[in-house]
Amino acid sequence: MPKLKEIAALLGGELHGDGELEIAGVQALHRAGPNDIAYAARDREGALAGVRAGALVVARDGGAVFANRILVENPQLAFARLLEYFHPRRPFWQGVAASACVAATATLGEGVHIGPFAFIGDHCRIGAGSEIHSGVAVYRDAVIGRNCIIYANAVIRENVEIGDNVIIHPGAVIGADGFGFGRAADGAAVKVPQVGRVIIGDGCEIGANTCIDRSTIEETVLEANVKLDNLVQIGHNVRIGRDSAISAQTGISGSTRIGAQVIMGGQVGVADHVEIADGVLVAAKSGITGSIKSRMIVAGIPHQEMGEWRKNMVLARNLAAMREKLRLLEKKIKQLEEK
Repeated sequence: MPKLKEIAALLGGELHGDGELEIAGVQALHRAGPNDIAYAARDREGALAGVRAGALVVARDGGAVFANRILVENPQLAFARLLEYFHPRRPFWQGVAASACVAATATLGEGVHIGPFAFIGDHCRIGAGSEIHSGVAVYRDAVIGRNCIIYANAVIRENVEIGDNVIIHPGAVIGADGFGFGRAADGAAVKVPQVGRVIIGDGCEIGANTCIDRSTIEETVLEANVKLDNLVQIGHNVRIGRDSAISAQTGISGSTRIGAQVIMGGQVGVADHVEIADGVLVAAKSGITGSIKSRMIVAGIPHQEMGEWRKNMVLARNLAAMREKLRLLEKKIKQLEEK
């Protein structure tokens, strides 16, 4: 078992207490035992009372006092490193399963693992160290970078390009046809062929059952380090800037441009051909009906600046009382007029 001083060195933190203490693992704050390390940003209202952990990771400026503690600048990121250290990723499968179907023209890098009943199509390229789990379908001419994890039953359609260190969770579909239809003279829907591509940048993570549609003729693009939650829909020709994060059940309509470091809460809806500036924060259940040209926090349907939305919500909650007051005023005015 590693000693506390070794963990402090790993985290680049400042050690207070017994550096020789052996640490068996990382645990939640109130479940940790004498040989566990836990995370507590700060001691708020006696939050550390009754904690039995052997040691804590705490914020350098958080004021938390504990017998054995490691002071760090960012406890949450330090805790993430601890989880990686104590729970290293292990390949779910070694080599290529006998039941996997890998086209003769596909290229597999060194150390690629492909699980049972996966399909790898013609001229696909998969980078070194990547894992393709059971039941994954990778269509022809798709490119998957190094050290990616494609979990079970995900679908990667033709000509999709995925960068390095990408994680795609079960059931996600990358590169399905965009929702494009014209109308014939009699009103019948006519499919517009979707012949573009999807490009996923390095370090992206795509949640379970999320769908990213291929563009009509250009590219649907996720820039580096974009994080998508489960059940997110990205329409065709959309571009999402680096380091943005989108929560579950959000839908982005076609040809929308989303800037860098944009954060969206759950169940947000974004209209087509909208542009959203860098750093915008969108509250859950908002409806974005037009472009947002500068960094701000928005909420509501249709979206408003957060301060204005809060004022309007207060007014809306008081509408019944205001209506009753208006009725009383009308009654008094009528009585005065009758005199």
